[in-house]
Amino acid sequence: MMNTSQKLIALLSGAALLSVSSLAAQTATTAPVGYVTEDVPAHGGTGATLSLHSLPLKEAKAISGVTTDVTGTDLTVAGADFGVEAGLPDFASVDANNSPLYYVEVSDGALVGLRVDITGVVGPTLTLAEDVDLLDDVTAFSIKKYWTLEDIFGTIGEDSDLKASGDIGDVDLILVSDNAGGFDQYYLYQAPVFLGGAINWAKVGQATSSVKATSRIPDDTLLIQRVGATVRAASTFTNMGEVKVGAAKAPVFQGVNLVSFSYPVGTTLGASGLETSGLTPNGDVALADKVLVTSGGVFRQFYLYQAPVFLGGAISWAEVGQPSTSDKATVTLDGPALILRIDATSINWAQTQPYTL
Repeated sequence: MMNTSQKLIALLSGAALLSVSSLAAQTATTAPVGYVTEDVPAHGGTGATLSLHSLPLKEAKAISGVTTDVTGTDLTVAGADFGVEAGLPDFASVDANNSPLYYVEVSDGALVGLRVDITGVVGPTLTLAEDVDLLDDVTAFSIKKYWTLEDIFGTIGEDSDLKASGDIGDVDLILVSDNAGGFDQYYLYQAPVFLGGAINWAKVGQATSSVKATSRIPDDTLLIQRVGATVRAASTFTNMGEVKVGAAKAPVFQGVNLVSFSYPVGTTLGASGLETSGLTPNGDVALADKVLVTSGGVFRQFYLYQAPVFLGGAISWAEVGQPSTSDKATVTLDGPALILRIDATSINWAQTQPYTL
């Protein structure tokens, strides 16, 4: 259904992933590792060609541990030293937009899979972006780094076939969630030849000289929008890293959300966990939350249809533009989705690990 192709052969218990391209196993010393490839559709030179992509393989965790105290926004591990002097990365470092580059992921308890950004580090204490008092004082966690544009596409796009241009109207745009109901938009800016023709990552709405290669990709999901008159062939890019182990939670806020199923295998709308996570159903499509995926360079839209009470009030997956009685629960969700949240209440898309390692 979707033009995003995750070319992944299998999960091998406690060992590795096999890639289609090489059929060669890469042994992992911790979690299984490997890579998937993502297909970007060709652009015919008119309109906009859209494709959603997930990054289901994760950055290797920098460290794991168990808290000894959780108070407000502070998470403490007695005897630890999270400072750079301990030989660890700078967990308080930020990306090109001053957004945190590292986050804590909860590994056990009722909030397993919860991710919270790290905003500060002092000795054994991590300061987080949100109050986490709901966590138990003794909680297992790991620290991971967000993927960045240069991690996935290269510092100047050299690991992809994305088009660089000095014309914002004829370029490949990378859109990521800004966690405020909208998008941050990036592209490969190419300076004029008389200025050297250098290429760098730029952000729409900001000076092209402000290099954005280290910009993070929150929720491991992005939308590529190919625009302009230049015809572009289909291409691919690669996501390398560790397989996600354990439950996951993806926050969904009012407005536009770019989120994905956190594992390198497909699921279906019915089995995705979206319905049980609190997505809003409605008999009026305009009032229901929408789940958008891309197919053939355009969006398909799905929603939870609720039948009238006098007909039983049953809830089922339907597709915008098709009869609500046509159940779409078995439609494949390969990973990425754009969710339009109508309801003002924030929810977490709770996901369960779909394989055994």
